[in-house]
Amino acid sequence: MGYEGQCALNYWHSLSKLLEDKVDFSHRVTQGAQDVVNSSLNYAYAILYSRIQYHAVKAGLSLHISFLHALDEHKPTLVFDLIEEFRAFVVDRVIFSMFTKLEPIKLDKEQKLTLQSRRRITQRVLEKLGSFTRHKRASKKIDTIIAEQAYMLARAIKNGTKYKPFIGKY
Repeated sequence: MGYEGQCALNYWHSLSKLLEDKVDFSHRVTQGAQDVVNSSLNYAYAILYSRIQYHAVKAGLSLHISFLHALDEHKPTLVFDLIEEFRAFVVDRVIFSMFTKLEPIKLDKEQKLTLQSRRRITQRVLEKLGSFTRHKRASKKIDTIIAEQAYMLARAIKNGTKYKPFIGKY
């Protein structure tokens, strides 16, 4: 896991370079973020978490049994596993695109995203989830791919078959 941590540091440092002339972003903050970039990422991840959880439940998966994250009966750790396939492709791509295009995303006096900013982020993430990309030799909506991945995981668990993660192409 030490390699994963170092890769994450390198990833976020590289992304911060994209924004250095546009907005202040130096590192990733997951909880209690008070800067506009981390707040935007956290808000957008919450939207993606909800879609992944919906499809995992629909596929009959137990949300509290995971493979990459520590088991926790009080947290949907399987959702934490499944989001890894889509995090960069959906959320990071949308949020960093919004900042590089100088879309107005702002914080209020309490350092929370404004209502208008939350609406704008929600709209962009939902557009991305509804957009088409190539997957298994077909053009599919990303939300459909999330559903298919959840069902594939359920089949892999039930039948002991191999699970192949989604890798989005940029």
